[in-house]
Amino acid sequence: MTNQLYPAFFRLDRLQLLVVGAGEVGEEKLSFILKSSPNARVVIVAPWMGEELKELLDKFDMAAQSRVQSKPDEAGFGGQSLQAARFNDETPSGEWQTPAGGTVIYYARKFRTTDVEIADLVVAATNFKEINHTVWSAAKAARRLANIADTPSLCDFYLGSIVTRGPLKVAISTNGQSPTFAKRFRQWLEAELPELETTSLLENLKLFRDRLTGDFQTKVRELNGVTNSLLASTAGDEPVYRCPPGGCLVAAAAAKESRKTVEPDLNSTAPSA
Repeated sequence: MTNQLYPAFFRLDRLQLLVVGAGEVGEEKLSFILKSSPNARVVIVAPWMGEELKELLDKFDMAAQSRVQSKPDEAGFGGQSLQAARFNDETPSGEWQTPAGGTVIYYARKFRTTDVEIADLVVAATNFKEINHTVWSAAKAARRLANIADTPSLCDFYLGSIVTRGPLKVAISTNGQSPTFAKRFRQWLEAELPELETTSLLENLKLFRDRLTGDFQTKVRELNGVTNSLLASTAGDEPVYRCPPGGCLVAAAAAKESRKTVEPDLNSTAPSA
């Protein structure tokens, strides 16, 4: 069976996320979400919260004490606009900030079907199928996207394995067939993509792109040539492309010392990987 899912990356700083459940399953879901999107806005509803989840949120909150609040961007998001939603006339049982500007608010009570109205995305994260199904039914009635723990047939979206290396983010899905394989493949990619080198390479690619002139087709041709050269270099072959004058930033970052094609007068301006 082919995988017919359409990958999408959610801006969880702009969307409201409701998580029902704060025990072992809730801790697993939230740790995964906040690792990938530490600026997320999350509301948790559950009668009780497990110690592991509380310790995780306390750690985030402690690290966030020295955070400088961001300014709103051109869409109006930033600063106070990144606060998680709240239920009217209810006092939260807990509230935490994250260093990246995210907010997590906890209400210590049972789930109500009207809770989904504050959310864009809903995650049912309990060990009780009846509760999870109630959350799913409420989400569908309110036309919210839902992820139901351990029940792929009720999920509108999956929380797949994710690899993050600086600005690079790779999402992996087996369409629910083998989460274990997705996990192992993630670990392999993490080992093959060193954090510093990957981040530096992408930064150099951006610098190269920003310095290109000409029409769209010309820029695409130049970028294709440079990235082909990078692939050839990693395979141990001789570079197949010589970057244009003044645009050797990426080549300087990727080429080995013995194979540099950068002109001498450009070496001083080319960032190292």
